[in-house]
Amino acid sequence: MKRARDPFYKRTLTVVAALFVAAAILVGSLINLQIVNYDLYLGKVLDNLIQENVIKAERGKILDCNGQGLAVNVTTYRVFISPADIAEADRDKICKKLSSILDVRYEDVMERALKTTRKDETIKKDVDKATADKVRQFIDESGFRQQIYLEATSKRYYPYKNLAAQVIGYLGTDAGLFGLELQYDELLTGTDGKYISAKNARNQSMPSKYESKIDPKNGYSLVTTLDMNVQAILQNYLEQTYKENLAGNNVCGIVMDVHTGAIRAMATNWGFDLNTPYTLTDEYAEKLLFSGLSKDSEAYNTLKWQYIYEMWKNKCVSDTYEPGSTFKIVTSAIALETGTVKPDTMLTCTGKLNVAGTTIKCHKLTGHGTDTFAHLLEQSCNPCMMQVAARVGRETFWKYFEEFGYTEKTGIDLPGESAGINHTFSKFNAVELATSSFGQTFKTTPIQQISAVCTVANGGYVVRPHVVDSVIDNNGNVVISYTDKSEKRQILSSEVCSELAAILSEGVISGVAKNAYVAGYRVAAKTGTSEKRDAADKTLRVGSTVAFAPADDPQIAVLIIVDEPGTPVKSGGTVAAPYVAGVIDETLQHLGVGRVYTAEELAQRTFTVEDYTKNDLSYAIAQIEKAGVVCNVVGSGTKVYAQIPAQGEQMRVENGKVYLYVCDPDGEIPPAPETAFVEVPNVVQYSESERYKVSAAITKLVSAGLNVEITGSVNYEAGTGARVMSQSVAPGTKVPAGTVVVIESMHTDGVDDNT
Repeated sequence: MKRARDPFYKRTLTVVAALFVAAAILVGSLINLQIVNYDLYLGKVLDNLIQENVIKAERGKILDCNGQGLAVNVTTYRVFISPADIAEADRDKICKKLSSILDVRYEDVMERALKTTRKDETIKKDVDKATADKVRQFIDESGFRQQIYLEATSKRYYPYKNLAAQVIGYLGTDAGLFGLELQYDELLTGTDGKYISAKNARNQSMPSKYESKIDPKNGYSLVTTLDMNVQAILQNYLEQTYKENLAGNNVCGIVMDVHTGAIRAMATNWGFDLNTPYTLTDEYAEKLLFSGLSKDSEAYNTLKWQYIYEMWKNKCVSDTYEPGSTFKIVTSAIALETGTVKPDTMLTCTGKLNVAGTTIKCHKLTGHGTDTFAHLLEQSCNPCMMQVAARVGRETFWKYFEEFGYTEKTGIDLPGESAGINHTFSKFNAVELATSSFGQTFKTTPIQQISAVCTVANGGYVVRPHVVDSVIDNNGNVVISYTDKSEKRQILSSEVCSELAAILSEGVISGVAKNAYVAGYRVAAKTGTSEKRDAADKTLRVGSTVAFAPADDPQIAVLIIVDEPGTPVKSGGTVAAPYVAGVIDETLQHLGVGRVYTAEELAQRTFTVEDYTKNDLSYAIAQIEKAGVVCNVVGSGTKVYAQIPAQGEQMRVENGKVYLYVCDPDGEIPPAPETAFVEVPNVVQYSESERYKVSAAITKLVSAGLNVEITGSVNYEAGTGARVMSQSVAPGTKVPAGTVVVIESMHTDGVDDNT
């Protein structure tokens, strides 16, 4: 009892009890950590020990129909530092060297290097291999392996820069922003992988059973229907179209396979560089410059972004327009298919027609008189179309209007497709039927219009326009095929289509589409000019031409639209048809479609001059005369030391002459040939208002001792005769006899289809 009252004893018991409680708490905690909540706390530990690195999946490529890369991936490098591992004594040296190699401001590098608690501070992204190698060399020489790092990354690159820019689209930071990059973003993206590893406090790898790797799944690639050769041809002519016709609201064009609906080329203007998509083209930059806005103003930035989005926009699928007389192809197809008219049906045009109390005029105010339906179509007669549409009737006309696809989107595999703007059937009465017959008072998209024309070109089958042919994996295996192998829907008979193609091709010979003529290829074409009724300026027009060729075995259809031409003459036959002809000519040559010349075309054929200075005189004379060209030999001897025209120049065979300058093969070659010089006459204008006819210009140039080459409308004798728009050598210039003068030919009479 005495011992129980001993203070020391009490203190001892208290300490023992406290220790016992502490031990119990500790054991309880260990049980909680090691048994009860083992998984929870293990996860927290691993979160601190294990690092998870993303392995980026490679984005799929976009290829053209020949396998050429349109959107590919190139390896670049991210250079970053670990400020936490940089000693203060080394900081300045590292910052100066990286600033010099990477062309980054020293102050910016130092700002990042001073974040001493950070393990990863990016100095520069998208560094090319040559620069990355310099950084790597610095790391090796200095030993800064724990301070400076290089990380390989992948960057999207567009090898063709501006070709098909609005179609291909652009890859933004996280996803595609427009075009195919946006439309097929999910298929292109793929799935990222992971690399999980354990690190100690010094960021060094530790052996761990938790280390693992999940491989990335790369994105699929797209094989498109685009042909970059055809795309380049189209964009070259669109650039000419835009600049030569002062288009106020841009130009656009499409080349399409008439049988499959495959888009071979599509563009608005001539594109922009996809590698720098936020840089305005010269035209937009000039507009911004002359806007009068301050560069620091909000209005300036707003306008700049407006121009960027406008530059990106694919006018071929997103804009609507009144197709004008190009729609007469559809009206004619309906009339012929329903038996309402035949090509030789006689109709009368007095220059206007009264429909339900509304007088509607023809573009030829004096009228076309009484003629066959075929000939009136060739001349783009509006009253002719109104009369046949009335005979067809509103119900039947509307039924075919729907069948051709004008009341719904085409479903093309591109983002941003607009729907047409049409009448409702309940309000589609006599006047609406009449104006619709020649392509006015409703709006369609360019892709709808060319798709409808392809129906006529391919024998009456409706085709779905598309840009992607198939989706493939990394090994080239087809994962998805978009080729339509099902039976196509036929809405016209092949006989009617052939009949209409013949009429349209005759319109290129002697009708309003003469400027769409291409020697050696029969072209079926229709021009169109429409008003912009919803514009404040009622003088604004849209000029267009749509064509397919060869007319007797169609392969391609081409559409070019000039929105708001700024030239005095705004008709589609003038502002669009010549460029459509150029696209057809070069595209059919590229596709290997052979020319079939008529006797008249053979008489007007051209000759490409060879280099005759490498051959003896007898061989040169034989080659020249074999081509049907006159050979004039100047001097004595058998060695050809000079010639006019030069190698590679083209000239008309008819009345053509080649001058060969010869000397003694053993003698000294004269320094320059003693040529006869002639003065180049003016063959463009008689006066300010009257131009030379091409036939008269040829006679005048040949009489002066010159050779001639014709560009543009080579069917210069059709109709009332084409006129000379320009000549390659200025009038009054003294040139050697035999020099080739190139004259640009264009039909200016009988091509007006302005409604």
